[in-house]
Amino acid sequence: MKKSSSFKIAEKKFKPHKMYDPNSDEVIDAEYEEDHEEYADKDYIHIDPEVLRDILKDEGGAAGIDPFLDSGDIDADEDEILDALETMDDVGKHEYGDYILQDLESSSESPDKIIIKIIQEEISFVLEKRKKRKKKKKKKSSGKKDACYHKVKSRYSVWPSAYASGALVKCRKVGAKNWGNKSKKKK
Repeated sequence: MKKSSSFKIAEKKFKPHKMYDPNSDEVIDAEYEEDHEEYADKDYIHIDPEVLRDILKDEGGAAGIDPFLDSGDIDADEDEILDALETMDDVGKHEYGDYILQDLESSSESPDKIIIKIIQEEISFVLEKRKKRKKKKKKKSSGKKDACYHKVKSRYSVWPSAYASGALVKCRKVGAKNWGNKSKKKK
């Protein structure tokens, strides 16, 4: 939690209150200002994280700041709500500004493992797509591969090329057995 919110409380006369661990069910009573400072340093927040999660669930798992501000269940200013959302491990901020609740109830895995799993699934999906494209291209290849094809292809490092195509035509004219054998011309 940012120190600025703890200084706001320190400026006023201290009142005992509850503080919540944003990533567990632990709730403590901050009876004294020293208790408050100790738990604020441990990122405890003044807003019940379950209330924040319930608001996100009601909004379909993602929401901007307005539903939190409009909620009658939260007695905090915008900065304190933003600080609380940032300290929660199961809440992330989308690049467009919405706060997103990660669905950890259906999975016992940590958020890092879930992200890795999602990335692996995306990579597998892309690779499968590429395999399908390659299979389609292979089906479009021309007819049978005869002996000349294999013999000529083995001798040319660039395939296909104009030179290799010309050699393939010559090979098919004279036959694979005869192509590439030098013959001595008699004078």
